[in-house]
Amino acid sequence: MAQHMAQVGKLLIGIWMAGVVVAMFAIVPQYEGLGNAGRIIIMHVPTAWVSVVAFALSALFSGLYLWKRNPVYDDYALAAAEGGFLFTALATVTGMIFSEVVWGVYWNWDPRQTSIFVLLLIYAALFALRSALDDVQRRRQLSAVYSLFAFVTVPFLVFVAPRMAESTLHPNCVFIQGSHCDGITLEVGRLGLLGDRKIELLELERDGDVVTAQVLVSEPGLATETLLRPSFNLATGTMMDRPEFPGVRYQLGLERVDLATNSGLLNIEAPGSGVLANRTTLFTFLASTGAFTALFFWMLHVRATLLGVAWRLAQREGIRL
Repeated sequence: MAQHMAQVGKLLIGIWMAGVVVAMFAIVPQYEGLGNAGRIIIMHVPTAWVSVVAFALSALFSGLYLWKRNPVYDDYALAAAEGGFLFTALATVTGMIFSEVVWGVYWNWDPRQTSIFVLLLIYAALFALRSALDDVQRRRQLSAVYSLFAFVTVPFLVFVAPRMAESTLHPNCVFIQGSHCDGITLEVGRLGLLGDRKIELLELERDGDVVTAQVLVSEPGLATETLLRPSFNLATGTMMDRPEFPGVRYQLGLERVDLATNSGLLNIEAPGSGVLANRTTLFTFLASTGAFTALFFWMLHVRATLLGVAWRLAQREGIRL
C-alpha cells in the first residue's frame, strides 16, 4: 500500500511540475517591461525559497541527531543539505540567466550573487568535511554541529547582507510593490547609477518655478542611450513630468532641486512590478512554489532512504562508509 501511494505521489508531482512548465511558457503573460525574460521569475524565486527550507530542515535534523543519536536523523540532515545545495545552484543559474537578459551580464559580484556564492561554499565545505572523516560517529557528530552553525549564516546571507549594499543588480525598490527608492543626488556633469541604469545629469533648466533636468540614461549593458527630461515645481516642491524609461513602465522623477549647488535628486518611481497582480501569474507562481517544495520533500525522503539502505548494507558486509 505504501509503495503504491509513493508511486501515485511521484506521478502527481511529475504532472504538477509539467503543468507549471507549460503555464510558465504558454499561459503566463509577459512581464511588463521585461517580456519573456520575466517568466524565469516563476522558477527563480521558488527554488531560492526551497533552498532556505532545505537548509533549515538540515539544521533541524542535525539538532535531532545530537539529541537522540539516531542515524536516521543524520541521513535526513545530509539529504536536506544536498537538496538545499542543489536548489541554491538552480536559483543561482536562473538568476544568472535573468541577469544577462536584463542587465547584460551573467555575473558581476552583485551583493546577492556574492552572498549566494559564499553560501554554496559553506555547504560545499560540509560535504568536504563528511568525506574527510572515516570514523562514522565522529563524522555524524561534527557534521551535525557544522550544519547548525552553517544555518546561522543562511538568514544573514539570503535576507540581510544583500540589502546592506547600496549598489545591487536587484533593485528591490522597483520590483517590490509599495516600496520606495532612495534615489541619487547628482551635480550637473556627474554620472551615477540608479537601479540598473547609468545616468548623467547634463543640465538644469529653469523656467519660472519649473526646473527641467536633462538626463542621459544608458540602458543595461550600455546598449542604447536616451535623453529624458523630468521636471520639478519649486513653488509647490513637487515633481511634475516623469518620463518613462525606454521599454519599461518605470519613471524617472526629479524629487528635489538645489540651484545653489546646481544639483538634483533623481529617483525611480516605484509602481512595483505588478507581476503577481495578474491572477494567472499569481496562481502559476504559487503552483510553482508548491511543486518545487513537494519535489524537494520527495527527493529528501528518497535520498535519506537510500542513505539508510547503503549504511545497512555496508554494516552487513563489513564496509566502512
